[in-house]
Amino acid sequence: MWKIGSSLLTACLLLVSTVSVHAVTGFSEINNELFDKAHLKNISIPGVLHYEYKKESFIDGAREDTIDMTITNVRNTGRKDTSFEFFTGAHNRPYQDRDNQQGNGVFVLYLEFDIRELDRLTGGDWAYFQRKIRWALAKGAVKKEIEFEHQGQLVKGIQYIIQPFFNDPKKERYSLYANKYYIFTMSEEIPGEIYQIRTIVPDGKKWQEGDEVLTEETLTFVGFEAK
Repeated sequence: MWKIGSSLLTACLLLVSTVSVHAVTGFSEINNELFDKAHLKNISIPGVLHYEYKKESFIDGAREDTIDMTITNVRNTGRKDTSFEFFTGAHNRPYQDRDNQQGNGVFVLYLEFDIRELDRLTGGDWAYFQRKIRWALAKGAVKKEIEFEHQGQLVKGIQYIIQPFFNDPKKERYSLYANKYYIFTMSEEIPGEIYQIRTIVPDGKKWQEGDEVLTEETLTFVGFEAK
């Protein structure tokens, strides 16, 4: 997986493989929460996790789409088989089914998409962006305890924030994206535990809620549909 520095695609495959993984001493809380936690433990029946994607961009416009994660074959061990409908129509990205899973692979597939988009927009090296994000996750994140509204109810969660490229000495070659924020919102009260992945390209070096942005993208959990 990303922890041991393999390629993005290999990282994706290893994350959702049948191999058991455990928190590793020396890695950050966010790294262990994303890569090692059994996010699917709070799902006990087959069904579909629905996610909504939204993009607002000064650079290349707006878009909305969906990602569905289907869960089948719920085992006594708590592991499940999973498959993805990752975007629709011309934007669809095919992935093989993953069996015997305990983690929610939506985040690593979404980060793969994000890195490929950075590569497209900058003419850069996707593997370079992948390494910077991997290192930022290993180092740690700003952590906040928050509450957010989901389906009319307040839900307690944890928010992790990283800026993977902020101190990169080579950032001038992709300066428009050098201050990009990655915000992960997680909650054990949400099926699959990953509520939202949000990225912000600020109009400046720093950003806080309410500031103008160049690009904002969100992947947000909408609901779980039993099958």
